[in-house]
Amino acid sequence: MVLAGAAAFLPLAVFGAGSFNRDLYYGMRGDADVARLQDFLRGRGYFNAPESTGNFFGLTRGAVQQLQSAYNISPVSGYFGPLTRAVANKLSALTPAAIPPAGTASIVSLLPPAGASPYRGKIEMSSIRGRESTADKEQVTLRNTSSVETINVTGFRIENSAGGSVDIPKAFELPGLAGTAMDPIRLRPEDQVVITFGTQERRMNFRENLCTGYFDQTSKFSPSLAHRCPRPDVKEYPSLSDACIKQLQNASSCRIPKLEMFTDSACADFAQAHFNYAGCVKDYREKANFYGTRWLVWLQRDGDFFRNTIERVTLKDQAGKTVDEFEY
Repeated sequence: MVLAGAAAFLPLAVFGAGSFNRDLYYGMRGDADVARLQDFLRGRGYFNAPESTGNFFGLTRGAVQQLQSAYNISPVSGYFGPLTRAVANKLSALTPAAIPPAGTASIVSLLPPAGASPYRGKIEMSSIRGRESTADKEQVTLRNTSSVETINVTGFRIENSAGGSVDIPKAFELPGLAGTAMDPIRLRPEDQVVITFGTQERRMNFRENLCTGYFDQTSKFSPSLAHRCPRPDVKEYPSLSDACIKQLQNASSCRIPKLEMFTDSACADFAQAHFNYAGCVKDYREKANFYGTRWLVWLQRDGDFFRNTIERVTLKDQAGKTVDEFEY
């Protein structure tokens, strides 16, 4: 439990014990930096063991989790990584009177401004799947949390704790048509991009739209595609026979029907013109809801990018400034 007002009664030496410059984590034994961390946590009222042993076990992890919870560090994992270190170092540099009360300070107010991206707090890693058996299952989802700003994330870089990095590429805003070029991935407010580290057989990155559900009729996709393909309004085609209309209404969504299922050639011609991706785009491209809120990217990697045990994931913008960080 955090001791209210404890900082006001502690000697300044407790807060100026030097900077933490490496990750500390559960299972470390007899480590001098862990001992310093225990001193620091005790001074803040989070660690109640009488001695600083340098062993990072349950009590120390629980104390780190209390610190993370008090200063809105996510996730509350007990892993003493870059985000938690930055807050601890900032707290260590403050005089007792200047330390904000626990529960009132956010990580944004405690982190030093140097190196921070203008997109910090706007683009977030909303989901990470790192503990996976293959690269095809490793995923990072970025989301634009800004309420007004459209942000280009092409050229953003994802880094792991081993020093590996990948850049977010361009993608097709309108995929699957001849002559279209790839575009920067511009996330509108609440848009997201799902980045899969493995392969995808069509080797195509794109923004989903009302018609992209047709793609998985012939290719496999993970994550799976949304199926929102609209059906042509048959009322606009009074020349179609009643039998044809029934056959069209029974056709599967986002699937090219077999022409032999239609009883007359006019019906088959209509289906061939409208019940496919190109026909769907032609019919609905001008609709206000044509474009979806999700971009899909496959990095075409064969090997794992993330560790399965502990990992630190950092997102940087095109200028190399930190946008977001995540630890597990």
